[in-house]
Amino acid sequence: MVDISFLALKDQLASMLGADESADLPPVDRSRLGICINQAYRECYNPIDGRRPMWAQKQFTLSYGREQAGADLPAEVTSVDKIPELVGEGPLSPMTGPEAEIRARAIFSWDFRAPSGRGLNFPQYKDNEAEIGRPIWYYLDNRDKGSDEKVIPRFYLYPIPDKAYTVELYGNIIPSALVNDADKPRIPSDLVWDIMFPMAQAKLLSDPRYNGDNRELLLRMAEESRKRLRTLVTPQKHKGSLRLTRRMGW
Repeated sequence: MVDISFLALKDQLASMLGADESADLPPVDRSRLGICINQAYRECYNPIDGRRPMWAQKQFTLSYGREQAGADLPAEVTSVDKIPELVGEGPLSPMTGPEAEIRARAIFSWDFRAPSGRGLNFPQYKDNEAEIGRPIWYYLDNRDKGSDEKVIPRFYLYPIPDKAYTVELYGNIIPSALVNDADKPRIPSDLVWDIMFPMAQAKLLSDPRYNGDNRELLLRMAEESRKRLRTLVTPQKHKGSLRLTRRMGW
């Protein structure tokens, strides 16, 4: 069985710096190897072209109590994919953000017109209390609330829940960094050496200690790996509907 551990990746990458294995390198260089490997690992989950693969998603379940509008998602979540489901009720529709909630509960009051009688009419609104009922919409807000040490995505419902609800969703995630030597990256079919390792090699080219003459080859291999990664975006290739018709003569 092929070894795809963090240590095996570092040992192979160490050859670019003239070492037989990563243990022969000083701590600063070993740290540099780990940084390049984790950069390549994160790129597999969050490609430059934005085509996030399905396996870079993770299922989450959020519980809401009565009049609880929001719930925190883990910091590993960067966005929510597809359509979240209000369990037992149906799908939730997206709002563009918290400003859309403000508009949803605003009520038109009157038109303002300049005392001179000239100029345009400006509609005036007054803020109404937030509705409480069966949630229909959702939006995400990851702005700092004042004490956030990390970027926390918060999943909000509107109207505000009138009872306890459960939401199931899939979030696009950034994987946890490989830290321990026995850690293994989660890549489809264990294609670590085919996809992730060439990308890590290309990232190490910025190290001033590397003086090889095969830079163009390594960059080309990394680009081929990115193209191969795009073929793994979804495991289901056929997405159309099959229409069954009667044969001629029936």
